[in-house]
Amino acid sequence: MSDVVLYVLAVPAAAVGIVLALFLHEAAHAAPILLAGDSAHISIGSDSGRTGRLGPLALTVGFDGVRKALTYGYFEWEGTPSKRVRAVSFAAGPAMTLLVVAILGTVVFRDGNGPLSVCLTAVFYSELYRAVVTIVPRTYSGGPYAGLDSDGKQFLELVRP
Repeated sequence: MSDVVLYVLAVPAAAVGIVLALFLHEAAHAAPILLAGDSAHISIGSDSGRTGRLGPLALTVGFDGVRKALTYGYFEWEGTPSKRVRAVSFAAGPAMTLLVVAILGTVVFRDGNGPLSVCLTAVFYSELYRAVVTIVPRTYSGGPYAGLDSDGKQFLELVRP
């Protein structure tokens, strides 16, 4: 019976892990902007929600449904960072996601049993999907990002001569 409870608890734990990984992706975007001395704003889950500020970083956390809470993250900068800083910023989010995938992959495929493994496997596949979706250069056609360009496309537009 206790195994069943642990497996049931793995589902919300995986959701928390996915949101944490989403935050890491967006924080990686913001890091080069902040290091260059500008301000950044990260939104997780929704653009409308509670906003807090820690120095030059503003963070908005909102809830417009479970799906959006697990998938929607956005960052923007305040100020005028250089083209190089913006390019590094666009690359940093997917790079962080790939790092999370690599770390989780080594853990998940080494020990594949139990509720913790189920939780980490869910986060692994979610982040693998996020990595592909953000790296491939394209304009999103639906969902909360409809009409926006992927990180990969924004990066390529900045570095192309």
